[in-house]
Amino acid sequence: METAIAGGQHAVWGAWKETGWCVLPASPKFPLFLSNSPQEGQGSLMVMSSPRLIPLWKDLKLLLNDTINKSKQPSEDPKNCLVVLSDRSQAVAWMKSKTEDMVEKRTFSMTERLPPIQSMVHAGSFHILVVYCGDLILRLFGDHFRAFKPLGKVPCRFNISCLCYDPEMKMLLSGILGAVVTWVIERGGTGLQIAHIVSMPGDELVQDIVLNGPSGSLLALCETVVRVLMHQGKGQLGEVKRFTSTSSGSSITCCFTCFDQGFLYAGNQAGEIQVWSLQQGHPLHSFQAHQSGVICIRSRPEAHTLLTAGSDSLIKEWNLTSGSLLRRLELGEELYRLQFIDSITFFCQTAHSFSLHRLPCFYSLFNVCGSAPQQLRRVYCGNNWFRILCTTEDGLLRFVSPVTGDLLVITWPFSILDRAVDWAYDPGKEELFVATGSSEVLVFDTTRCPCPAKYLLGTSPNSQDFVQCLAYGHFNLRRGLEGLIFSGHQSGVIRVLSQHSCARLEKFMHFGAVLALSTLSGGIFGGQGNSLLCSYGMDDYVHLSEAVLDGVKVQLRPLASILSSCHLTHLILLPKSVGAITETNCLRLWKFHDFLSSGSQNGLKFIETLPLHLCAITSFDVCLSLSLFVTGSADGSVRIWDFHGRLIAILDSSLHFGPVCFANDRGDLLVTFNQSLYLVSCLKLLPPALLTHLSFMSISDEVLEVPKPFIPSFFFSFETMFVPKYIYPGQAQQKLVGLEKLVNNRAIAFDHSVPHVIEEDEEGSPVLLRSSVHYSLQDMEDWMQVSKHYQCHYVLPPQLQLTSWDGLNPYQILRYYFGRGREWLFAPDCYIPNSVIRARLWPEGTPIYLQCNLHAPQRELEWDRSQEFFFWHSRVRAISNTEYPKKKEEDEHFLEMRLSKDVTYSVLTDGANRSWLGRKMTEITINSMIETMLNIMVHASLLKYQCCVGALGQIFASYQVSPALRSETARRLLDDTTNSNPLIRELAWEGLKRLGMITHLFAMPLAQGLMDKDERVRIKTLSLMAEIGIHSRTSLLQLTQKQETFREMQPKMVAGSQEDERERL
Repeated sequence: METAIAGGQHAVWGAWKETGWCVLPASPKFPLFLSNSPQEGQGSLMVMSSPRLIPLWKDLKLLLNDTINKSKQPSEDPKNCLVVLSDRSQAVAWMKSKTEDMVEKRTFSMTERLPPIQSMVHAGSFHILVVYCGDLILRLFGDHFRAFKPLGKVPCRFNISCLCYDPEMKMLLSGILGAVVTWVIERGGTGLQIAHIVSMPGDELVQDIVLNGPSGSLLALCETVVRVLMHQGKGQLGEVKRFTSTSSGSSITCCFTCFDQGFLYAGNQAGEIQVWSLQQGHPLHSFQAHQSGVICIRSRPEAHTLLTAGSDSLIKEWNLTSGSLLRRLELGEELYRLQFIDSITFFCQTAHSFSLHRLPCFYSLFNVCGSAPQQLRRVYCGNNWFRILCTTEDGLLRFVSPVTGDLLVITWPFSILDRAVDWAYDPGKEELFVATGSSEVLVFDTTRCPCPAKYLLGTSPNSQDFVQCLAYGHFNLRRGLEGLIFSGHQSGVIRVLSQHSCARLEKFMHFGAVLALSTLSGGIFGGQGNSLLCSYGMDDYVHLSEAVLDGVKVQLRPLASILSSCHLTHLILLPKSVGAITETNCLRLWKFHDFLSSGSQNGLKFIETLPLHLCAITSFDVCLSLSLFVTGSADGSVRIWDFHGRLIAILDSSLHFGPVCFANDRGDLLVTFNQSLYLVSCLKLLPPALLTHLSFMSISDEVLEVPKPFIPSFFFSFETMFVPKYIYPGQAQQKLVGLEKLVNNRAIAFDHSVPHVIEEDEEGSPVLLRSSVHYSLQDMEDWMQVSKHYQCHYVLPPQLQLTSWDGLNPYQILRYYFGRGREWLFAPDCYIPNSVIRARLWPEGTPIYLQCNLHAPQRELEWDRSQEFFFWHSRVRAISNTEYPKKKEEDEHFLEMRLSKDVTYSVLTDGANRSWLGRKMTEITINSMIETMLNIMVHASLLKYQCCVGALGQIFASYQVSPALRSETARRLLDDTTNSNPLIRELAWEGLKRLGMITHLFAMPLAQGLMDKDERVRIKTLSLMAEIGIHSRTSLLQLTQKQETFREMQPKMVAGSQEDERERL
């Protein structure tokens, strides 16, 4: 039932829904109804799985039957069944005359002429409307159940700025200057009585009162402060928390509580949106949303977006992760007020119109990626076991659960992934192969999260023979060969990448680059029991081959060759045909029975649809169980088709959709936008005829996989990582050539459960990674030109740039100092066992100059726990907000205060207590003192650390310290030269100097100190180098490359310890 009220010079508009009466008052103030809907489907890093987003099959069949029974369209005529899912804004308007106080459609008339209405509220429990017109009188009217009849007038002695009805207290609330007044509504709604006046400090004007604040509280918008008021008895309210604006000083006009994120959003008259943490109460961020005042804020958990409305006639939708603008709706007139009546319906009132808008949402949030998805694939991992492989713009590759949307596994963000061109997953070995835009393939270990690099594979003797595409075949060829990884190369050769010598092969297939490889997808509907491989090259030939085990060698046996009459952009191998998307955006199918018998090469016999899109098709996937395929176009449109080219469904949206794929065999669809994955249920997507067909099918539930915990390896803390590299020199051989370095100048930070890639900028501060450069299959023909002109746009931190230290080859240094060129022993999984490292590198024990502990060298990646992690700008706050203290002398008062609170510390600083220096002490006492000081230094402040260094220098000068303890002290100080605090690093070098331990054998650590990002540390290490006779780069290189230097390291330790006193790892 829809109604409109006209009165005085302004109109009050409202509509009745099942949830009750929702009113748009005629002043810029309005009551805001908040949503407490929990957000579902967001990826989780917890070990426990999230609730199922995909229902069990038995539950889905019940939903299917209900949907079919409720459908109005007959299922007997599937040709006329086209499903159009739209989320475009829809409006129904009532127009008001600009000259007369009349409305075109009016059900009820007003019997009383009203002054201009300033505030109005509906008390649903009493079926009354309370109106304030600025004349110190509250007017009571019956609602539409009572024909809007006048019920009475209540005089008030103060000017009211806003009205609100609290259904829990069943009381009326009014905001005035300096207070909130609570009113008791008389039975029948004929009168009002003041219950209490709750004063606001500072005589602030209460501009609005909002229900559903944190923990059931009320929110009072008081100029630049949002005050949280809790119920304290009948009609009593008490302030429990406040949120103060720190931006422009403009008055707050509206707010919204987002419980699932723990944020409070507020808009002000200047058009700014401000964000606070609900728990801590401190401001997190603010951004400019509108050119004029913000009148409404609303969160959409189902879309992971924020909706804002301004008086500038614009309604905008924002990405909740990055803060970017997704879309906007322009009304054309100045917007006075906007109010939601449910999750998808809201009112808009302008100067001369009132409209009802809907925001239909046919998708639900599945997983928040944090970066724009670039590719989406459904990957078969085993019996009823699938994963969704998603690659994003920031270079991350992740596996997402197709059942819950949880983040299962994610790779570490190496910069080499910026040039990745294709991916393939081996579920048997749990290895992820990534083509790196060269002849090399990087292999990740997916048994751990984040996935470390396992090994690097040089696939071709020719380094210019780039890998263009990868594919995994679910083959069972006996002799333990249950799956093969294929690589297509620029030279037209197809290779098998395998650790088994019998499986390694290379076969020349195309005259020109191999652009695409395809195998059967696996599973019940994906074709089991065959080992077919389909390839497409620049020569426009489509080759169908079969992998067979011929004796003890795997061979690719050609079955048929098809010459395509046009270029292809997508290739897919189906159980009974070969499918492709042509450059004219058509689906072309070659049936097996048409060409396998004759081995036809002309490719003239095929089935082809009409053009599916006007723009290029960028995404393509099939659902074999329902004989459907989905296409995504460069213009952001998404359409569902059957294999006859009949259009089944359209996603009609102003949003620009990215890559798409089917989530399962039921026809549920995954679409991408807003840096997230969204699920479109088959119940909404498919017409009744297909739903009926689906209800008669028997589909097993997929395996519910538990996410792997995110536990970064210790080695991720180093700026250079080494992985074993293998090459294929030919003749089915595989050879280990050594260790290859990977630049590791990035890390992963989490916004709740959303991963983001960060790197250091020129100043050493962490920033969010910008968009990476990716290459599609359509660009393969120009690959050589692209690769030659590719320039990495990331700025490396200064300490990682060896601009003045050219000639240092990391692997050569390893050969000199880590085993003198001995061959490494690798386990079958390509990892080097720790026992092998210890035995092969240092058979006589680890030299002190090369030792380090497991904590000091790590880069600090922890975010400040006192602040909510919040991404809105491309540049984020520092990884750690801890500021290093400036060098300054402490005054006597500060020292006295510190001495009075730390007895151990005072022993080291108080000169009166240093009478122990020079006394004769036992070796046990000396060792105990040194060990105590070393333990204090582990977590010491800067001042305490400096005192400990000085005390150690005095002890070492006054007493004979055992060689073992001298070695331990040197090791601790050497570890501290990599501390996160540059002042600690400088003091550690000073301590090594005071203890007389700096010799030419410290050349390698000193060389690392020269590349420190702090200038003071570089100056300190440069001065120490001069003291040991190193005055130039040439002399340093000569010293480090001498075999004699390594020989001196092996038998010696600090202070000349004996062989039996060496430390071993």
